[in-house]
Amino acid sequence: MTRIREYYDAYWTDGIDRWHAVADEVGTFEERFLSPHISAGCRVLDFGCGDGAHVGGYLVSRGCQYVGLDISEAAVSACRGKGLAAEVCKIDEPLPLSDGRFDLVVSFEVLEHLFSPADVLDELRRLLRPGGRLLGSVPNAVYLGNRVLMMLGHFSPGGTPATSLKKPWIDPHVRFFSKRTLSRLLKETGFQDIRVVGRPFSLTQLPVLYRAPRASSRILDSMSAPLGPLGSLWPSLFSYRLYYSAQK
Repeated sequence: MTRIREYYDAYWTDGIDRWHAVADEVGTFEERFLSPHISAGCRVLDFGCGDGAHVGGYLVSRGCQYVGLDISEAAVSACRGKGLAAEVCKIDEPLPLSDGRFDLVVSFEVLEHLFSPADVLDELRRLLRPGGRLLGSVPNAVYLGNRVLMMLGHFSPGGTPATSLKKPWIDPHVRFFSKRTLSRLLKETGFQDIRVVGRPFSLTQLPVLYRAPRASSRILDSMSAPLGPLGSLWPSLFSYRLYYSAQK
């Protein structure tokens, strides 16, 4: 456990092999995904909150009562520095919060980092009130780009650009999901009304193309517009990230 905490403290401070974690803010797709489930006064736990840059500010700006949890002391310190409530937790012990405390638990890009995601999901379910929802996302291990890489003899864990292909043995991703296996995990940990959806497809998410200069990326985005619906119609193949919603 100490080694894991040290790894993620370095992840949020020094980075991994000269790569530093930078969380994207909530975009249009994620806003549509989140907004039906949040309201002023909604009690929200952000599990694996990191530095809070992704959803923390968004949720607070909409009147939610926000609490973040993360294994990394460095990440929690950064989260608090943004004025967000956050606590350090141990993922191999019961989480230090009372049963049924939250209306909503969010956990974006976290399950793939956990050695025992089923045990953590059991805990997150415990923290939800009856009828509360769990929302989050994971990388899609069987996404089109990953299938192409596999055919070429490469396996990409997908944790950081610096490690995914060059040094997968130090990549932070240790568990891998498809739409089918993610749905099964959520079902086996007691959740119901499970939905797994994809985001719009874009050529900029494919290997090599994601490194295109900004001007080229804009052109690729324009070319991708007619193909965007493929991400929701066939998420297993065309969505690089899977978004899940499940009810206690």
